[in-house]
Amino acid sequence: MGRKANYFLGLLSGIALMIVAWVAFMSFDGVGTPVRTIAPTAAAASAELDETDIMQKLNHIHQILEANFIGDFDLEIAIEMMFAGFVYGAGDPYTVYMDEATFASFREETEGSFIGIGVSITVDAADNRILIISPFEGSPAFEAGILPGDKIIRINGYEVFGDGINEAIRMMRGEAGTEVVVTIYRQSNGTTFDVPIIRDVIEVETVRSDILAGNIGYIRISQFDRVTYEQFVGAYERLLEQNVQGLILDLRNNPGGLLDVVNNITNMLVPEGIITYTEDARGRRIYVPSDERQIEIPLIVLVNGNSASASEVLSGAVLDTGVGELLGTTTFGKGLVQNIFPLRDGSAVKVTVQRYFTPSGRSIHGEGITPNHYVEMDVELTNNLMRLSPEEDVQLQEAINIMNVMIGQ
Repeated sequence: MGRKANYFLGLLSGIALMIVAWVAFMSFDGVGTPVRTIAPTAAAASAELDETDIMQKLNHIHQILEANFIGDFDLEIAIEMMFAGFVYGAGDPYTVYMDEATFASFREETEGSFIGIGVSITVDAADNRILIISPFEGSPAFEAGILPGDKIIRINGYEVFGDGINEAIRMMRGEAGTEVVVTIYRQSNGTTFDVPIIRDVIEVETVRSDILAGNIGYIRISQFDRVTYEQFVGAYERLLEQNVQGLILDLRNNPGGLLDVVNNITNMLVPEGIITYTEDARGRRIYVPSDERQIEIPLIVLVNGNSASASEVLSGAVLDTGVGELLGTTTFGKGLVQNIFPLRDGSAVKVTVQRYFTPSGRSIHGEGITPNHYVEMDVELTNNLMRLSPEEDVQLQEAINIMNVMIGQ
């Protein structure tokens, strides 16, 4: 046992260094983008932790397992779970440890291309289950009939929970063309069933546009990824070139994404002033300004209970500045900012560091944003939103009716 024990002690002696080796961090509302560099000191960490006691206790536990456990003990897995458990102690479903493989796949997804089944997920704090906010349009999950509001309870027969969301993501990833079986609990009808899905390369087309009712522009943003700003600018400019008289911006079932992307898009729509501001635990605020550019035609933003995070930044700015109207139902209510702290070994820690607010100072988290045109829609229609024709979409039809009044038709 000597070689393994020495290896274990070597790992333990590096734990404090791993914890404080945060070389940079990224600002996310659920995904992320780099913002600045920090360099916390080992002394700061030692004030909180008695490293000798911790290492002695861990070494003792390791010796007990080595001497008595009848199964196979994988030391590397145990160390990774130790880091994950340490971060889990924060008690926040959005503050998580990501091992090297999970962090690599996480970065791939923010770039708009990855291999998997194609779902946007979060943690339902009420039951610690993995909640599907939305399948990506055209993805394997979408084609298999996965719906917003479904919960993933097993993957390939293994039960999964929200506090293991990183492992669940990794299990759904894999080689293109391979099968994964996802067990779904559908809240709308109380059924549980298996869904075999073939993994594929997910090229996320986050923006879709159209012209409705002859002269009303329509843009749907499914999420705010790295590719979204360029896609939005192209769609927006094409619609303006076709002389649309109003714009309906659809953020329903949009789970959020990169803060800098949504801020850049919002800046194109709202007048000069404040898009949003964040506040940390010490009350320090950072304001995100908008310039003099703004939309010059009537604007309606569609939202629902699955419009979260970055979607709520844009919606709150539109509502507070009066540049447009909101229509639909109250949004999800995720008003937290996560920073990504990459570690030297390729892993990372995602930490909730700020709350964000609308320009008027309204807190989004736990509250959501209630639109000034409250229009409900049947759950089944909402779940099948991306499959509806414009005529079947109750909220969209009401938005068209209001827009016609706004443009004088």
